[in-house]
Amino acid sequence: MTDTPPVPSSKSAVFVRRLSSTLVLWGLIAGAVWSGQPLLFFGIMAALSALGLVEWRRMFGRTLDGGWRVWLYAMAAVYAALVFWQSRSGQGGAPGLPEAVAVPALLFGLFAGTLRGPLEGRETLWRVFVVLAGFIYVPFLFSFAWRLLLVPHWDGATPLPGVFYLLFVVAVTKFTDMGAYAIGVVFGRHKMIPHISPGKTWEGLAGAFLGAFAAAHGMVALFGGHIPMIDHTHAAGLAICLAIVTVVADLAESVIKRCLDVKDSGHLLPGIGGALDLIDSLLFTCPAAWLYFHLVVTS
Repeated sequence: MTDTPPVPSSKSAVFVRRLSSTLVLWGLIAGAVWSGQPLLFFGIMAALSALGLVEWRRMFGRTLDGGWRVWLYAMAAVYAALVFWQSRSGQGGAPGLPEAVAVPALLFGLFAGTLRGPLEGRETLWRVFVVLAGFIYVPFLFSFAWRLLLVPHWDGATPLPGVFYLLFVVAVTKFTDMGAYAIGVVFGRHKMIPHISPGKTWEGLAGAFLGAFAAAHGMVALFGGHIPMIDHTHAAGLAICLAIVTVVADLAESVIKRCLDVKDSGHLLPGIGGALDLIDSLLFTCPAAWLYFHLVVTS
């Protein structure tokens, strides 16, 4: 989030890449809103989740070849279908039935698959854990982007009444990222976690909070009528929560990439990387925002 490339000319390129990721996400959401079709909106989210899961599998190479890969994709598809069915059948968007079906079925299939041939010691268990981690990291966490549209007590006559709340989370998340990078590049002197990301600084962390506060209060000022549950007090609370989560989420992907010795999760978007590079922080901030609304705002 506050990576500082060694060549000065590359700093602006990295900032443009981060800004581009924000514009891409806003464009996708705006297109879905313009269509007014919940199915299209869900389809975009499902596609990003699917692409992210494919990139997860590719980062682990041959570890998830064959039946391991097929079962992971199949259960992710079943899970997505259950989440959509639950949300459109009037049962709300809280985790429950989709997870109760998909997670046990995923594990059952994985262990059943190990019975077909000789075990490979810890390598077999490693594959089971990598599949399970991929399922939780991508489709489960990203399902909260859809669930943000279904938080109780949101008023609105449109098919997507909570879309501006999702836009709020996207804005705060991405401006946290850009604020951290911009301040870190200009003022960064003190390394924060050099063994994971040498470019991240404590000054950049301050920039993360500045970006989050600017986005949160800016969204209230510009779209307050569309997000009535968020006043400036809740905007401040969400800015703090989402900034912290965004920083940790960014470091989480840095840990994964460093351990696997990969630079980008994929090459879907030139200059940005893969789908996981696009949504990595949202995988954590969407669940955090959903919990905040349930535990603080609507309680």
